[in-house]
This record gives sequence, C-alpha cells and structure tokens, in this order.
Amino acid sequence: MSVVAKTAALLRPRSSSVKVGPIGIDFALEAIHLVQLEKAVGKPPTVRARVSLPFDGSRRKLLKNSHQFRTLIKRALNADRFYGRKAVIAIPPGMFRTISINYRSAPGRHQESAAILKVMQDRLDGDLTDYVLDYLPVKSRSKNDERLALVAVSERQPIVDFLERARRARLDVQALEIGPVAISRVIGELSLESGSDNVLVINSGRSSSYLTVISGTDLLFDQEVAFGENSLIRQAAETLDMSEEMARDLILRAGVQSANPGDAVEATIAEAGLVNTISEILKPQFLKLVAEIKRVCLYAAAETRGGVVGQVYLLGSIARWPGTAGLLSALTGTNVAKIPDPLALFPSSPGKSPAAGTVAPEVVVATGAALRGMQDHG
Repeated sequence: MSVVAKTAALLRPRSSSVKVGPIGIDFALEAIHLVQLEKAVGKPPTVRARVSLPFDGSRRKLLKNSHQFRTLIKRALNADRFYGRKAVIAIPPGMFRTISINYRSAPGRHQESAAILKVMQDRLDGDLTDYVLDYLPVKSRSKNDERLALVAVSERQPIVDFLERARRARLDVQALEIGPVAISRVIGELSLESGSDNVLVINSGRSSSYLTVISGTDLLFDQEVAFGENSLIRQAAETLDMSEEMARDLILRAGVQSANPGDAVEATIAEAGLVNTISEILKPQFLKLVAEIKRVCLYAAAETRGGVVGQVYLLGSIARWPGTAGLLSALTGTNVAKIPDPLALFPSSPGKSPAAGTVAPEVVVATGAALRGMQDHG
C-alpha cells in the first residue's frame, strides 16, 4: 500500500456501523506484538492491523528506556493501518504476580471488594496503598459462601512509571491487562470453535512458566511454576560439555522428539541419536512439569465437578522446540499441542491483505488484549 493510500485509509471516517477496537499490545521477551480488531454490527470481529517487531536488548532495558520505548511504539504503529491510539496493554510478567485466595462472599460489588482486600492485607507485606490490585472472581461450584478469586498484584511505582512511558509514547491506555486474562479470551473463542470444555495453557518463559486453566470462557486457575527454558538449556550444556549458546542452538535444530520422521534433516539427526540423547537428558525436568500438570488437572476436575482437561495448549519459548508437544503428550497421556494461530479465528478486514509470513503463536496475548470489549459474550 502506498503512503498516500495508507494515509487516506487512516483518515477516512469510519462507518458508525463498524466498531474499531483498542490496540492490543504485548511486550514479549524479544519482540513487541500489536493487534487491532474491528467489528461490523451483527458480524464477528476481523483483523484490521497486526505487527510483530523484534527489539534490541532485553525487555527489562526497553521498559526503562523512554526513548527506545517511544521509538518502538512509533515504528510499530506505522507498520500497519492501526486506527487511533487507544490501547489495552498486557503488563509484562515480571511486573505482576497472581495469587489464588479464598474469601467469604458478601452481597454487592463493594462488599466483595472489601472482603478480598481484607484477605490480601494479611497476604502482602506493607500497606495495600503500595500495590496495585485487580481481581477476578472464579465462578463458584460450591454451595456455601466461600468463594475463590484470582488476584493480580503489582507494586504501585513500576506500574505508574510504565503508564507514564506509554503516555509519552502518545498511547491512550484504556486498560492494563494480565496475560492469563488475555489468553482466556482467545481460548474462549477456540472453545466455541472446537467445543472443548476445560483447557490448560502452558505459557513457558526463560526462567519460569505459567499454568492457566480455562473452563469455557471462565478463568479458573493461574500459577507460576519453576520450569523455564534457561534451566533446561543449562542442564543440556553441562551434560554435553558445551556452551549454553551451542546447547540452545542444538535443541532448536534437533528438538526433544522427532516431529517429522520423513524429513531428510531430521532423519539424519535421529540417526545420530541426538534427539534421544537430548530427550533423556531433559526428561527428568519435563517430568517435574508433568507432575504440576497432573496436579492442576485434578484441581480443575474438583472445581468443575469432574470435568476433565481435554486439551493442553503450549506457547512461549519451549513451544518453538521441535517435538515438545509430542513429548509432553506422551508423558501426560493428554493431548498437548502448540496453541493455534489466534488470528486465524478472525478473517482480515475487507481490502486488507494478510500479513506476510507465518503468524507466531506468541501474538495470543496481544490478540486477547485486542478482544477486550469486542466479544458478545464478555
């Protein structure tokens, strides 16, 4: 699209029958992802714009550097036909944690908030004014007045600084989102498509992973577990007596289980025994994750009166390793798959060509943030 055509498209008045949603923004470990949806009356959302841009250095440094932050946002917004500056931003994982709490229910939203704050006062160090709290009540399966809620907790000052950098980048932040809630919106759409009930999402990172259970469109559970790419790479490097950089490259090439036996390269790797060797080295650590998965599945069954986890989705760093989903499927006895391309749920809007290249599963958080307020069912 030419500069003139793109400018005309951006300035063209929107039909009152078309709702343009906020720009969903996710700061991943090595890239920023942006997604924007639009929706005509009586029709499902369509993709208006999306972009994924890698950035130099670490995410931590990016979030502290106002100039780099502002420049990256400007480049991203100019990369496609994003409309406006309203945004829903996913809080980077290192800036928040989630806590599951039980509290006594009370009638009315204000009383419920007060009950949750009372519990959190005993769970946090210092004064509650030092924190930013948000909570999501979990649909109760119990007949008594005890309820469960997921509470997202952030220290106040880092959130204030984050919002100030977004303001300086000329973003109109409508809401801050946490990854598990954004993911649950996308899983809700996938469940409507597939008819799945309980779904477990494993979002793997460098130092830890997050296990999130969604039942239909309800977020049931979210917990951080000590399982990450770095410890697996370190284990392989020590065992094979090589640098961590070499071990990372080897695993990305060979994988942890043969995924395509008919491929000539994979056949050569398999013949050399590399895949089996890597699998045996890493299996003890994967079994620790399997134990957590089984525990979470039991919890989901208890909360949904016997409902089983019928699908496990994998995203994040280890999702890129060949054979990870197959290995976890074999170890858990449950269907584990890489999370599907979330944008495949929504066609491109009229006149817009699909983005070049394959959309990475990592855009799931940005897509979930972009869905905020766009769904008929929540």
